[in-house]
Amino acid sequence: MPSENPKSGYDINHTYLQKHQSITKERIRNFINSDLWSHVNLSSALWKKETSDSSFVNLEVWSPSDLSRPTFVNATNQSFRPTHVGESFGPAWSTHWFRINVTIPDDYESEQIIFQFDPKCEAMIWDNSGHPVQGITGADDDTRRVEYILTECAKAGEKYTFYAEVACNGLFGNANIKIAPPIENRYYTLSKASIGVKNQEVWQMMHDIVTILAITDNLGQDNSRGINALYAANQMVNVFDRDNLDDSVAVARKIASEFLSVQPSSGTHQITTIGHCHIDTAWLWTYDETKRKVARSFASQLNLMEKYPEFKFIASQAQQFEWLENNYSDLSKKVHKFVKSGQFVITGGTWIEMDCNIPNGESLVRQFLYGQRYFMQKFGVSPKIFWLPDTFGYAAQLPQIVLQTGGKYFFTQKLSWNNINVFPHSTFNWVGLDGSSILTHMAPAATYNGNARAEQIIKSEKNHCDLSSHNTSLYLYGNGDGGGGPQGEMIERIRRMSNTEGMPRIKHADPTEFYDDIAKNARSLPSWRGELYFELHRGTYTSQALTKKYNRKSEFLLRSAELLSTLAYVSHTQTNSFDYPYHELLKLWKLLCLNQFHDVIPGSSIEQVYKESDEIYRDIIKSANQICHNAILRITSPESISYDSIINQESTSLESRSSNMTDNCASIFGNNIPCSYSRFVSNENNDKEENSVLVYNSCAWERTSVVTLDGSAKLNPIVKQSLKPRKSLYSEGFSDVAAPNEKYLAVASNVPELGLSLLEPINETLKVPATVRHTSGGLFVLENAFIKASFNESGQLYELTDIKTGRQFVSKPETGNNFVIYEDIPLYWDAWDVEIYTSEKSKACKTAHVEIVDNGPLISSIYIKVNVGEKSILQQWVSLSATSPILEFETEVDWKESHKLLKVEFNWDISSDFASYDTQFGYVSRPNHKNTSWDMAKFEVCGHKFADLSEYGSGVSLFNDCLYGFSCFGKKMTMSLLRAPKAPDANCDIKVHSFRYGVYPHATSFPDPNVIREAYSFNTPLQTIVVDENIAHDIKSMLSKQKNTFKLQNAPNVVLDTIKLAEPELKSYESCISDDVKETITVSTSGSNNLVQDTLQYKDASISNETKKIVLRMYESCGGHAIAHLSTILNIKSIYKCDMMENIVGNIEKTNSGAYEIQFKPFEVITLLIHLE
Repeated sequence: MPSENPKSGYDINHTYLQKHQSITKERIRNFINSDLWSHVNLSSALWKKETSDSSFVNLEVWSPSDLSRPTFVNATNQSFRPTHVGESFGPAWSTHWFRINVTIPDDYESEQIIFQFDPKCEAMIWDNSGHPVQGITGADDDTRRVEYILTECAKAGEKYTFYAEVACNGLFGNANIKIAPPIENRYYTLSKASIGVKNQEVWQMMHDIVTILAITDNLGQDNSRGINALYAANQMVNVFDRDNLDDSVAVARKIASEFLSVQPSSGTHQITTIGHCHIDTAWLWTYDETKRKVARSFASQLNLMEKYPEFKFIASQAQQFEWLENNYSDLSKKVHKFVKSGQFVITGGTWIEMDCNIPNGESLVRQFLYGQRYFMQKFGVSPKIFWLPDTFGYAAQLPQIVLQTGGKYFFTQKLSWNNINVFPHSTFNWVGLDGSSILTHMAPAATYNGNARAEQIIKSEKNHCDLSSHNTSLYLYGNGDGGGGPQGEMIERIRRMSNTEGMPRIKHADPTEFYDDIAKNARSLPSWRGELYFELHRGTYTSQALTKKYNRKSEFLLRSAELLSTLAYVSHTQTNSFDYPYHELLKLWKLLCLNQFHDVIPGSSIEQVYKESDEIYRDIIKSANQICHNAILRITSPESISYDSIINQESTSLESRSSNMTDNCASIFGNNIPCSYSRFVSNENNDKEENSVLVYNSCAWERTSVVTLDGSAKLNPIVKQSLKPRKSLYSEGFSDVAAPNEKYLAVASNVPELGLSLLEPINETLKVPATVRHTSGGLFVLENAFIKASFNESGQLYELTDIKTGRQFVSKPETGNNFVIYEDIPLYWDAWDVEIYTSEKSKACKTAHVEIVDNGPLISSIYIKVNVGEKSILQQWVSLSATSPILEFETEVDWKESHKLLKVEFNWDISSDFASYDTQFGYVSRPNHKNTSWDMAKFEVCGHKFADLSEYGSGVSLFNDCLYGFSCFGKKMTMSLLRAPKAPDANCDIKVHSFRYGVYPHATSFPDPNVIREAYSFNTPLQTIVVDENIAHDIKSMLSKQKNTFKLQNAPNVVLDTIKLAEPELKSYESCISDDVKETITVSTSGSNNLVQDTLQYKDASISNETKKIVLRMYESCGGHAIAHLSTILNIKSIYKCDMMENIVGNIEKTNSGAYEIQFKPFEVITLLIHLE
């Protein structure tokens, strides 16, 4: 302890700095921490005593024989063996449980005991009762976190037993280079396991001098405050005396206090700061490891909250909280306690921090719907900030979605990574596609993983672009991406910088308070309209192609599952009811939302993540198909037959069929609904001429199309053609575009919208069949009533003509359907980036073969085979049906390249300054020129179902069923097909792929509702089931009663996108939390988290046949006003307009015609809540 009047042991010469300032600074740095002077500098005095002697710290270990992650109970019941510091453990991803036995030495009496444990990887400390108590990050850098307070007041001879669960992966996985593929045989060496006693005042002096030195470093030599900081730090070095440690440290700390206590002026910049721990839900590790990362990180932060009462910590992602709740209930209870006190702040309101490029509009809605509902129910909070610090671009409809799901504000910083243009704002109003506006702030420090050093604090003011509007900024600090969060020394530095001259003022606060203050007090803010395009990571529109295909198909399949289940629900009777599968659908939606995390669906994770996510997708598809099957059975079952008995008969056969089907893309993505035959076609009636066909149209408009039927319908007179078998590149022998069996074709004419109908025979002959011919000039010509398409012998589109107008669309002498391969070597981020220079180096792929394979009357097609690169093969069937103006390209690629990008290019004779791209709930237009650097930066952009290039009176749309990367420059439109990055997945996309794209010429300008509808229909082909004729009459009778369940008219630009049952009403927050959690929440609520809004009073969460509430979601797709008329056969009590959380915001009135009138503004998304009688 220092004496009452402490003095240094040295005589100090109080004079001006006689040395060059750089020399003084180097002296101070050596004094703080230098290996060369570690025996005499400040770091040498940090610990009073420390021991790793085995008589005081005894180590044992148990290692599972596999890569499993055993629980505490399982692990602690195993046989442990002795181990020691210096032993190595592995391989990568393995888990090792250490049992640590500590005996307190006699001279440690009454001291605070720190246990230090550094396995050079991650770990969790568990107490002997099975409670997780401290996260560990072994490392050699600033992320190192290896201390656990064993006891605050030790007793000599006291014994402690506790455990360390060691995970053989670092904070950033298992690669030597951060984004490289993991080293699977990597081992980690236990480098430290000791107990010790800190010299707390020396540690405080360390924080003092580190902070003061950082101030002088950042204020510079030309600033008086910076010079004074250097003087103070130098004097601290002068007074330090290891032989008179306590007194000299007290003198040094007094010098620091005198310097730091000088307060800034009233006009000083104000920073709101909060601790943050960005945990990628998967990236360089899998979902399962993230569950442990969340626990380790939160355990560490909860300990800091107890130590530092001013400390506040913020986290998002409901999925991670649910994992914590399910796997670490003790930690979850402590989180509840600190949420209540206001130290633990919940933000974001989404299920995970999702990608905002690839998911469709409904997926984005579900992210908010399920995230907000979870936080409301479990914590009683409704986050107001949309929180996405690390996502690769922000879709134009997000402001509208945020406002309709209870949010008001938006936070990110990712646009600071732009590699061409510097984004011009820090705080602004982001105006979305429909005109909705949300207050947005991007941290001027340009990080969400701040280190709480002076450099970043000063940067928060220096880099602020909108100081004229408000003199405040938000700063996040804490280790992130791989988790961890703030460390104690960060909070200590903020304590010292928070109110000292030369630095901005800093306060710990909930960011919502920061936004509220800006909203109330800021002067006029700038606005940014439309998407927040990210000028980096453009390769994420293409990498991991199968993941993106699974996502698109799952989105549409879940839409069908909800639609069919709703139709089955409203068709129920008292004797034949249908239980809407709410909980199963919720589970599937949450899994889909999980896979839309911003490092999974973009394609930027390690290979193990995609093995896991692919399995999840297969489960989604299998379960959703089961739901569709059950719903169809109910819809088509006569009232005289018990639905439950049918389900019992069908379940076994479908389960067997589905388990085989999900192993291959063909069955997953095909157009025949996977219903078991026993209900619809009995074995003795298979292949009978009398068999009928049931058609499912999921779109909200009537359709006519050629449909494919399986072999049980081949003798039916409605069959007009069979397609030849196709040899697939898949080793299994078939895909969704190439199957070894024949396909039987029929015309489904005027199929009603939104439901099922029996296919009626067409008596008249097709007026104009689809034909194909090979001309003497070497052209392959496909033609129908709408278009004529000519291909040369290289498989290139030579001419494309609108039959009615004679308009020729291909820009001569150029061609279309050109396959081009580019060298794809980015600057650093391999799986993430396609660079602006990529287009400078390319090769045209060589066509090996073209031939006619099918010649009408319903479909005609040619086969094209192309050699791609050195090793890869592409084959495609280019088809034209008699009923459609769409030229369809069904494609397979056996992709075996390295650092290559494959594109398909079309050159159109169209003059326009922009192209239009499908996006969530609308479209966006982007320049197809390079007038400015902002235009130039959009050389690769994201689109969904279509891209369109139009001029007045005509245009061409390029459709696809699972592709997202587009480019348009001048008359050239390209679509990215495949990439071949090698990090972080060394085998990214090295497999066989299948996809479809289509060319749709139109004699109209864009926007055109027909383009929107045709693109939608392209992604949801009519689906068929063959049924016995002896039950067809009963089915027809049942369906006639359900025709026009919902019909939307008068506004072709309005798309009815979602039909589902309403969400169950939530329980109140107080009734949801368990009694033991309530006991934990005993702290005062004064100054509590202002995200804890009014406690939500909701009823029990359940779905039953008494729910009688249906949700319809629709949007205006073309950017104009509309008045839509909704009619229905259902007995409706009332229809309300609601937000996306299904809270009522207005009434929808019934017109004299009996329809309900719905008025739309441009790009408005409207949700209806229908109460049935």
